[in-house]
Amino acid sequence: MPITAVHEQNDARGAVRLLATAAKDFIGNAPVALHKEVALNNVYRLLEAYKSNAFFGLEAPVVQFPSDTAESLTLLPPVERHVEDVRNALDHALRATFGKQSPEEALELVENVLRAIAYPQEHEQPSGDDRRKAKRFFEELIGNLHLS
Repeated sequence: MPITAVHEQNDARGAVRLLATAAKDFIGNAPVALHKEVALNNVYRLLEAYKSNAFFGLEAPVVQFPSDTAESLTLLPPVERHVEDVRNALDHALRATFGKQSPEEALELVENVLRAIAYPQEHEQPSGDDRRKAKRFFEELIGNLHLS
């Protein structure tokens, strides 16, 4: 586990952007990496968390402490993880790519494409149309993860 994750100083948008870029590249037939399963499994875990956790992306409101507390002595401002931004980007990517199709069906299609790429011997290869949709989903996701 990276030190930034232990100290909760990581920005979720950057991690998701890296995962989505890797998935998009693998779907687009980029040169095969030795351990593509690891990256694709992490993308799969992200999609499962988004799909199954009703609280995914909901961040606690910022609490203002009186200026005389010990917290005011810190030199670093609190770090926002931007998980809500990730949820909004996932919502947008689903709408832009799949329109009125149910999110469950859309995510199932994307997950099936990821499974087939990660484990080609065990899963039937997706159609060209399914690959294009999955790739477009990740392109939309990447385009909506604004790092500032």
